[in-house]
Amino acid sequence: MLIATSTVQTAKASINLKKLCRHFSHKVPANFDDHRGEVQFPFGDALLTAEGETLRIRIQATGEEELARAKDVVGGHLVRFAADENLQVDWVDQV
Repeated sequence: MLIATSTVQTAKASINLKKLCRHFSHKVPANFDDHRGEVQFPFGDALLTAEGETLRIRIQATGEEELARAKDVVGGHLVRFAADENLQVDWVDQV
C-alpha cells in the first residue's frame, strides 16, 4: 500500500473538508462531519482531518498510478474550491 500526506494551512479547514467530501459523495462513498472525512475512490482512499486552520489529507492507494491520480483529484479539487485562499497542496510520499 502506498501513502501520501499533505498538511494545508487554510482559514477554512472544516468548510473545505465538507465541500470536498460533499462533492465527492455524489459519485463515490464518502462520510464526513465537521472535523473528519473519508472518501473511497476506485483508485484509492482519502482521509481528511480539520483542526483549527489546518487541513490534513492522507491518501492511500495500491499502485503509483492510482496514488498519483488520487493526489491530483483531491489536491486539484481543494485548490479550485478554495480559489479565494490561493492554497498550495504539497504531497509527501511515505516510504
